[in-house]
Amino acid sequence: KPLSFTILNNGGFSDWVAAVQTIQQSLKAVGIQVTPQNLNSTTYQTDLYTGKYQLGYGAETGGPTPYYELRQWLYSANSAPIGTAAGSNFERYSNPATDKLINEYAKTADTATQHSIVNQLQKVMLSQVPVIPVTEAVDWFQYDTGSFSGWPTPSDPYAQPAAYNYPDWGQVMLHLTPKG
Repeated sequence: KPLSFTILNNGGFSDWVAAVQTIQQSLKAVGIQVTPQNLNSTTYQTDLYTGKYQLGYGAETGGPTPYYELRQWLYSANSAPIGTAAGSNFERYSNPATDKLINEYAKTADTATQHSIVNQLQKVMLSQVPVIPVTEAVDWFQYDTGSFSGWPTPSDPYAQPAAYNYPDWGQVMLHLTPKG
């Protein structure tokens, strides 16, 4: 039986529209039909957050380690019932063992333990496939050193500095100091 899906997309982002077209062509080559729904931003976000889609194309902000992105995708506390807006776990993945790993990571500063937990979370992604990572966006940002110092730099990349990246934006704000 042929597989056919719709894919939710933000039609206002030309790079996302192009990315979904590439996904559509790649899946067509193996006999899977994907029909893009390139929606306006408000409708796209409402449908994504409330789980009103078959496939959804989107992005999450990261953090200083893979844990932050994996936590957004996999932590059941970030989810909600279909029809109710989820915080970030839009695919509604839930697994108590995975939640336990996420909670353990948050309680330790030991880097070996953190690496072990991230490795286990990566195995969840590979074996249970709650999310299909397809692309990685570039990191870009702008800042003005005329009034403030303390921004992340290539020699001190303590956070992703774009204002839309959480929890990183909080770290950036804590590092900035007025000049003068």
